[in-house]
Amino acid sequence: MRMGNFRAYLIVAIFSLVYGTLRFSSTLQAAHVFDRRNRIDLATLHLQGEFIESNLGAVRAADGSVTIHMIAEKYIFAPACVTVPVSVPIRLRITSADSAHGFKIAGVEVKTLPGSITERHLRFPAAGKYEFYCDEFCGPGHHAMMGRIVAVPESQFQPQKSDRGAACGQP
Repeated sequence: MRMGNFRAYLIVAIFSLVYGTLRFSSTLQAAHVFDRRNRIDLATLHLQGEFIESNLGAVRAADGSVTIHMIAEKYIFAPACVTVPVSVPIRLRITSADSAHGFKIAGVEVKTLPGSITERHLRFPAAGKYEFYCDEFCGPGHHAMMGRIVAVPESQFQPQKSDRGAACGQP
């Protein structure tokens, strides 16, 4: 009987190890951690470069596309709400300040790890509020970690860094 229990525990342990390894490697792959060009120094994350507070949010590029800069940190996405135009190519650049974070929005999976910059390309086909929730456990406040992207008609879009616009339900 004891040998049967040992075998059962061994099988569970091996399965858990294989599953954990696959889950961790898929998170690394999704976050593009292996790409050294998309690395960032966490010590200067808020002090210099593209992720300083004044650069967060949506900004229109010369070609008409929109780039969103965002930081995921324990229990918040900064900015928590961003306004973008409908049917325009969106380039999302996101990094993490502390642990693994991830979410799905507009059918695109986004994963990021500390020290890496993840870039994803999105397009919102219709006006509306697109909410997303962190799907990588990051601590006891994880359940409340959410963000929102509001897609508005092109005529109503006004790019703002650190977007806190009325479309997001904030003054």
